[in-house]
Amino acid sequence: MNQENKSTENRLLAALAHGSVVAQGIGILVGVLVYITQRDKSRYAAFQGLQAAVFQLVNLIIVIGMWVVWGVLYGLSIIQLIRLGENAEPPAFFWIALISMVIPIIYMILISLYGLWGAVRTWQGKDFRYLIIGRWLEKSGLWKAEPPAEQKER
Repeated sequence: MNQENKSTENRLLAALAHGSVVAQGIGILVGVLVYITQRDKSRYAAFQGLQAAVFQLVNLIIVIGMWVVWGVLYGLSIIQLIRLGENAEPPAFFWIALISMVIPIIYMILISLYGLWGAVRTWQGKDFRYLIIGRWLEKSGLWKAEPPAEQKER
């Protein structure tokens, strides 16, 4: 991409789209807004916004799934604990289910750090691609690597 597409404003918008990952869910809207407002102005900012929105949406679905699985496990362990009675020692399954809560929390932290890394890289004016999502967007047809011929002539 050429340097004029990486103006301070475009780098800021791209960084905001990626950095909004810390909002866990609502940040998707930031990426979508950057994409919608910049798709005819800056291919760099638009692609980064689209990429950030898809990354956050996919990971929101994964995180919700992880919490649902944790909730079911924890609920089953509570049912087992209730069946054992008041004075019973909690079974090992209870402690495993309780401690497994850290898995979605750690995943959410890692996703946030990766999104913040994308924010730093785009603020620096570097091209940033998420490992799977960046390539997928380019190959899927949702994003074209080059603008249409009529836009090039403008």
